[in-house]
Amino acid sequence: MSSLVDTSVHANNSVAYIATSVYPLPNSATSGYSFYNNTKVRTYKGQRGFDLGKLVNHPSGIPSMTTHCKRWGVVMTIADPTEAIVRVINMRSWCLVIIPDERTPRDYMEKLTVLCKQLKKQSNETNINIEQNVFFFSLDKQREWQQIKGPFGSFVTSIPRNSFSRKNIGYLFAILHGAEFIFDFDDDNFIKIDDNGDPLEILPEQDSENNNTIMLKDVSVVMQGLNTFNHHPIMGASIPDSWPRGFPMDLIQNNNTWGHIAYQTDIPFDSSGKRIGVIQFVADGNPDIDAIHRLSKPLLVTFSFESAKPVLVPTHSYSPYNAKATIHTQYALWATLLPSTVPGRVSDIWRSYISQCIFADTRLRIIFAPPKVIQKLNDHDCLGDFNAEKDLYMKSGMMIDFLSKWDSIYNTIPERMESLWIDLYEHGYIELDDVFYVQKWLGALIQIGFQFPELKPRIKNIALMGQFNYADKPSTINDVIFWTQKNREHFKTIIAAGPFTPDQMHNLSAHSIDAISNHNDTNGNLIQPGYYTPLENLKNVLLNYKDSSGIEGILYAHDDLILNVTELSESKFSFPSTSIIMVGNDDRKPDRVFGDGHVENFDRTQSFASVHEMYPDNHWMHLRTPYCASGITSLAQDPASSIYRETDGSIIFFWGGQSDALFIPITVADEFARAAELILKHRIFIECAMHTVIDKVLKRSNISKDMSSYALIGINEYEVTGS
Repeated sequence: MSSLVDTSVHANNSVAYIATSVYPLPNSATSGYSFYNNTKVRTYKGQRGFDLGKLVNHPSGIPSMTTHCKRWGVVMTIADPTEAIVRVINMRSWCLVIIPDERTPRDYMEKLTVLCKQLKKQSNETNINIEQNVFFFSLDKQREWQQIKGPFGSFVTSIPRNSFSRKNIGYLFAILHGAEFIFDFDDDNFIKIDDNGDPLEILPEQDSENNNTIMLKDVSVVMQGLNTFNHHPIMGASIPDSWPRGFPMDLIQNNNTWGHIAYQTDIPFDSSGKRIGVIQFVADGNPDIDAIHRLSKPLLVTFSFESAKPVLVPTHSYSPYNAKATIHTQYALWATLLPSTVPGRVSDIWRSYISQCIFADTRLRIIFAPPKVIQKLNDHDCLGDFNAEKDLYMKSGMMIDFLSKWDSIYNTIPERMESLWIDLYEHGYIELDDVFYVQKWLGALIQIGFQFPELKPRIKNIALMGQFNYADKPSTINDVIFWTQKNREHFKTIIAAGPFTPDQMHNLSAHSIDAISNHNDTNGNLIQPGYYTPLENLKNVLLNYKDSSGIEGILYAHDDLILNVTELSESKFSFPSTSIIMVGNDDRKPDRVFGDGHVENFDRTQSFASVHEMYPDNHWMHLRTPYCASGITSLAQDPASSIYRETDGSIIFFWGGQSDALFIPITVADEFARAAELILKHRIFIECAMHTVIDKVLKRSNISKDMSSYALIGINEYEVTGS
């Protein structure tokens, strides 16, 4: 969130104020740890970066054990085989890699074979070939991998024994063997059985009507403002006020984190604009909740299955997903890495939050799916879990705050991932070995020829201001939340502006939405919505950001249009620009108004006693009203306008100009504010004012103007263009 401040700006007896939403921070005075304030506590002094030219793809020293699997289950176990393992074995088109540790029974595969025979069904699955589809990657084979030269062998060697993070070997195994999907699960999470006794399909079938694309149907798109999302309520958890493991403790009673469903849609797994990166299934029974939840609320917990739909997490929101029943798609396989220097009860949650930080700039989305699994929790010591989960209770909220604000200069996932893990080390969330660990992991992926997806970063050096001219509908708050959320997919800094009441401003702040309002003048009278306030709002936002080191300009857009983001990034106009970019065309010439009230056309070939005489039958009603014609006339008579007069003493003015979208560079913030204050003083209607202000700014600045011919817009109330 941007740190806007109360400017207390007064213009024409109107008051502008900006609401700042502040994330509830733990009290550092009582926490005892300086990194709870997200301050840097140490400095990384090691090496950085990847020399891609020195890494060899697919070295002969890494033998492949199979080539026929694109869907892989990955499990790490130290116990005897369970039916949960057998059910994954019985899934059609899936292979399974089992990663043992030193405590894993030596006769694990013999026991698994016996269990499969005991549970074998008299169905189409009787010919499952364990030897072909199940790979027990023994400690001896793991040691063979340690001998491989390069970061691959170094990575495997660095994984600690008797650690949850040994599961990373399984992810690397699956990726090496062609995985397009990895089902990351625990041996106490059981895929449910259908009416025929077969495991439920955990991936949807290919859609023959959409080029055989794998399509997730009827996905519920969640709408919310906060940057933290609790998916349990919307997924129909049977226990009221439930939350998942890893959810920030200070937000468990904040129902603004629950979101609500905006609409439902079908989402393909491979879409240029919205790719699915992760799907986590919620679990019935004894699900993945933390020790505080388990100790304070009843069990068992169930989730709605028949009525529930998959839920799409907002791009800007963080929601903890686990390593118990989760699918990573081919676009997110690089994000399977589990940190090794934190407890296992923390590791997969940290992984989820770290990954989501980078997902936001890769267009990767997270889905929570209805419960196709039942968790029959292995023996657990709740107090032991509580002790292992302390980082989750104390740091999750601050970690989300840190990640929400984090940025990087790097343009590839490996560079950005390394940079993020270093920053997390420097702020006390992970330890130094994890920095070396992620470097070796990324090097190993590059060594085996893994292709990282391209980054599609959000626009971070521009603040988007959305102008809402009306705020009197019951749906106003939801409208602003939805507009903000959709634009957060492309912009990092967003401000909503409109005639919001104090109660609405408080509500928007509670939803972590930065907003600016011109609701009443100093006499308590309602300001005419949309007549003058858009200009004042834009002026105030420019002034707030004029000294910002990260924001180069303000993109002003009304709420009734959709920005053409592709055009912004690929058009003939550089963006951000050092020029003012406007919407419309530049064919119509302005007029001249003089201090005595008479008006002439721009070329001075015609002269009229007033604007009304010049345009007696003009169809545009606003030109002849007091807040346009009379305002312009009084402007020309104002001695303060002398700095904008032409050599003939006239003031150039525009009327009826498009004022729904434009871009203003921060460098002209003061000059824009000076001209806007003068225009606002005479209460000139926005469509007479905006182009006139721009003309005055250009007159006194060394910048140019580009007319984008609707290039900034995809759709608005007047025109539909191809976006």
